[in-house]
Amino acid sequence: MTKLLLILATLLLPLINVAQTTIKGTVKDPDNATAIPFASVAITDENQNKIVTAATDQTGHFSIQLPASFTSGNLSVTYMGYTQYNKEITAPNLPEILNITLIKEQNQLNEVVVDARKNVITIKGDKTIIDVDASGIGNGNNGLETVARVPGMRLDKDQNLVYRGNKDIQVMINGRKSLLSGDALREYIRSLKGSDIKSVEIIAQPSSRYEAAGTAGIVNIVLKKSSATGLSGNISTAAYKGDYFKSRQGGRLFYNDSLWTITTNGSYYNGKSVNYRHIKQNISIDGNEKIIDQYNTWLPVTTSSSLNFAVERKINKNQILSTEWQYYNEKSDETTQGYTNEYLDNNLKNTVNLNQFFKVPEKRVSGNVFYNYTSDSLTTKLDVQANFLQFSKKKNGAQTNDYANGSFMELAGENKTSYRIANLQADFRQKLEKNINFEAGAKYSYVKMDYYNRYKTNNTELLFIPDSLLVNDFKYDEKLASGYVQASGEFGRWNIQAGMRMEYYNFAATSQINFKVNKGEYANLFPSLSLGYKNENNQYQFSYSKRIGRPNYLSLNPYYEYIDAYTLNIGNPALQPQYYDSFELSYVYKSKLNLNLYGYLYKDGFIQVIDYQRDQNYNITYDANAAKGNRFGFSASMPYEPFKWWTMQLSLDTYLTGEKSVIKNFSYNGTGFGYDLNFYQSVDLKNNWKFTMNCFYNGRSTTPSGFTQATYDMSFTAKKSLLNKKLVAEAGCTNLLKKSLYNETTKINNVSTDWTNRWETRNYYVQLTYYFGSGKNKEVKATSLKDETKRM
Repeated sequence: MTKLLLILATLLLPLINVAQTTIKGTVKDPDNATAIPFASVAITDENQNKIVTAATDQTGHFSIQLPASFTSGNLSVTYMGYTQYNKEITAPNLPEILNITLIKEQNQLNEVVVDARKNVITIKGDKTIIDVDASGIGNGNNGLETVARVPGMRLDKDQNLVYRGNKDIQVMINGRKSLLSGDALREYIRSLKGSDIKSVEIIAQPSSRYEAAGTAGIVNIVLKKSSATGLSGNISTAAYKGDYFKSRQGGRLFYNDSLWTITTNGSYYNGKSVNYRHIKQNISIDGNEKIIDQYNTWLPVTTSSSLNFAVERKINKNQILSTEWQYYNEKSDETTQGYTNEYLDNNLKNTVNLNQFFKVPEKRVSGNVFYNYTSDSLTTKLDVQANFLQFSKKKNGAQTNDYANGSFMELAGENKTSYRIANLQADFRQKLEKNINFEAGAKYSYVKMDYYNRYKTNNTELLFIPDSLLVNDFKYDEKLASGYVQASGEFGRWNIQAGMRMEYYNFAATSQINFKVNKGEYANLFPSLSLGYKNENNQYQFSYSKRIGRPNYLSLNPYYEYIDAYTLNIGNPALQPQYYDSFELSYVYKSKLNLNLYGYLYKDGFIQVIDYQRDQNYNITYDANAAKGNRFGFSASMPYEPFKWWTMQLSLDTYLTGEKSVIKNFSYNGTGFGYDLNFYQSVDLKNNWKFTMNCFYNGRSTTPSGFTQATYDMSFTAKKSLLNKKLVAEAGCTNLLKKSLYNETTKINNVSTDWTNRWETRNYYVQLTYYFGSGKNKEVKATSLKDETKRM
């Protein structure tokens, strides 16, 4: 830290020359002659090397000193949104005072202008960068539709972002992870305009700069910066009709001037949905066949609201200070009705009817403070931020089992879960040479969880949980310290990036009821490497990183959760992290065709064990470190434009898996194969009409322990822009064919399980969005707690 402070102090010291000449001036806007603060002023020599730089103050004035050795050069003034000002100056005729009026750029249009000279896809370091303007995917789309058009990305049944079949992808805005998740995150991205997004960066193999957890990767949404000032925003309302009715409203306000950026975003949702679950188990016992056949219908009625507020203040031309706060509130009334039939050799032996009702309120408050320093020469950058989260969730209600012989069992009670999470992190970047960069950073995070439940029953004989375990009081404390170093460089057509992340992890899981304490600590190194090569129309990249998967906090709790008359879920305090060796080889041709070969090897992998208890006639489910295996995949995407008004994109992802489990009563060893196809097309017609269609086909895939059935569906959207594109009317249907469902069959030892989940997938909808104001969005740095919260 002492060395770091010395470096920063040295960089901030002004270069002093005893014999200098001063040039003064003022920079103004052409329309209202107002001053332009923090405009960059530079003097360069004939080889474009900078001699000296400065910036205008809050009143638009600047003062720049030339060394005594100066003879001639070019004085330039630049500011985002304006054409660069240039003036040749020579030592004998130096101007003493300059009154400079910048000219606004003419390409600041309301519509996107596609520059064919830009690269649609560029590989740089650990990132694959998709230029939104060059690809045209932002034209007429909102932010969510724009990101979903990126190769490898799609929306699932709930319109959450999915990358290569994995929805656990981290979402970042301008390089900062967002704490928002689920509905709140989706509506936040949807509230953006596609034309406000500069690029979307896919980081499939995160380098040492990022958290070591997970294999899904990162999507970073980079927004355009603008000097446009004033108030702007949008409001929207939407109605959905599937099996049940839903509505959603949202709004966004944004203010920007030379010093302040203020933004607020809110949404409200009210609706009812449904999930149909069918689980059928075939169990072979001593030559006999037992069947446990379960049908459940889950009906949640949910209302949720979210509000984000962020403020950024430019302290001076080098420093920025910001804060962001988020509030989310959800209330859900969840009803489940179902029944289970038990057969022995096709003879009905028992029937149990299930009824559940729970109230589930949830609240979360999060916030951050962010500081950024960037030197005049842009060679030094320092980010420091502190993040905080308070989360609480309650579950109150009861469930009843009615048996065929007239007996019944009622289980009633409450469940409370709360989290307090905080972290502090710093990231430092220094350009050592023109083509070499060095990075270093550190982070400390703290997690505290309190979990409490208490249940009571009228009939303990029908409940396969000991009375002493109906109350559970569990506390979890975790401390994680990490640091990283990373260097990158470009050498002609080659570029390389290498780094190392170090993590120290310490936790204590305490069961207050039985006085058991489970403690652990471990230290790990996570190397990363990326090597790239560019040659005219061809781009190549190889990347490698070591990754980790940590167990969910609650999984370490030795709790017992009664699910139904045939299922008991328990925690596993012996769970350990799982580790991955992950790699990817990418190829881009003519900045359009994108091919990827990716994969990872893992050990101590998490699997959900279903252990049938023969003597007690029920299943125990729990998570375990039981799997060792691999996954290899190939993905390809290609955009195509038959006409200027018709664009389409075809994406393919295919994968091969292998896995082995050595758990008693749940052992298997096998391979699997699967593939996904996604086809998107968009048609832009006259009078501001736009039509889109998205189709997917997830082929029948085999798994190491069974197979999943093929699923497919299609969605349609029609849009019409009105009032000079201020009002957008939209209507469509998602998952028209109602073929999007989950159906998996497993065969392990003497137990075969067929599991089907069918959601309320088909939804007809209408939506209106009104955009007002002229300012463009410039996002404040988001709260960064994604790595901690995804394990809640």
